[in-house]
Amino acid sequence: MENPDQIVFDRQKLYEEIWAEPVVIVARRYGLSDVGLAKICKKLSIPLPSRGYWAKVKAGRIMKKIPLPDLKENTPTSAAVSKVDSARKAAEAAVKQKIHAEGNGQTQIDVPAELGSPHPLVKAANKRLRQRDGWNDESGLRTAPDEVLNLRVTPSSLDRALLLTDTLLKELEKQSVSVHVDTQRKETVLELAGTRVSFCITEQVKRTHHQDTPAETRAKERYWKQPFRNVADYPHTSRYDYLPTGVLTISAGRWPTRNWNDTGRTPLEKRLMEVLAGIVALIEETGAKEAEAARQREERRLREERYAFLTARRESEGKRFEQLEAQATNWERARRIRRFVAAAEQKSLAEGRATPEQQEWMAWALAKADWLDPLVQVSDPILDAPEPKRPGYY
Repeated sequence: MENPDQIVFDRQKLYEEIWAEPVVIVARRYGLSDVGLAKICKKLSIPLPSRGYWAKVKAGRIMKKIPLPDLKENTPTSAAVSKVDSARKAAEAAVKQKIHAEGNGQTQIDVPAELGSPHPLVKAANKRLRQRDGWNDESGLRTAPDEVLNLRVTPSSLDRALLLTDTLLKELEKQSVSVHVDTQRKETVLELAGTRVSFCITEQVKRTHHQDTPAETRAKERYWKQPFRNVADYPHTSRYDYLPTGVLTISAGRWPTRNWNDTGRTPLEKRLMEVLAGIVALIEETGAKEAEAARQREERRLREERYAFLTARRESEGKRFEQLEAQATNWERARRIRRFVAAAEQKSLAEGRATPEQQEWMAWALAKADWLDPLVQVSDPILDAPEPKRPGYY
């Protein structure tokens, strides 16, 4: 069963496409970058045209097509990629291309060695996070997201985190992305065209079980040698030690979210163009998801409104019909009473014994028939009067 959220590449079909059109065109059709599609071809052992192949074909030369080799053992015949991932990569590639065009061929973002003229928010974060006192996190991480930029790093990585943030924020603002600190939500917010995503830089710390120092060991020994010991005086030590790693992570967004880490080969300083394009694409993706969610909410609201209208109309119609049936029933009951009174009157006249009591009863019965008859609409002084209340004890 096919997964609607995936793009499945058949080896033979992809081979034919790759040798019919340039990789860039085929990749764009699938919402991938040319590098991403080339990786899929490598996975499926599909040979690619050499550099300059299509230029030579365009010039009229007849080029040799490398045949599709036989499959080696354990080589798959198909490959699948997530539509979300492919769309995201395509969006990032488009942003990179835009930045490349606007920056006169800029392919990399350089991070300065020093914080020369920092962004105002970076300047405020630099001042706040360098304060000596007020840090209670036993991991040694410093952060104050309700006051300044959301950085969560140890003092040894603060300079680097500030330089990365300063460079990235300035580049984001060139792409019309604004940044501010939401003190109530305790988060740093990036905003583009009304869409907001969170932003933070964190440092990974390594946690190990604490080993008492010689001084801590001696302090505990002195405590246990005391003849009278107070529990409050016990020299407690930390359960864990936390060691800075210097490995930073840039995170943006919540749903969807993206993370960029230092790797063994590539530090974040070398990935800032990727991060910049990824954040801009993420904001656009978030905006599209929010718009779709808003559309679905509106559709749901309209469906619920329609349901409420139809339900209310059905209930109203049912009550009207019940009232109609009740009126018809009362009309029939009134007619029966009148026929019965007429029959009783005829019998009395035939027997010649009509009395004042019978006349009074017939008048009373006809009045009750009129009270029942919805076409007459008269009130009954007794039956329409308020129900009497039972007297209390006092």
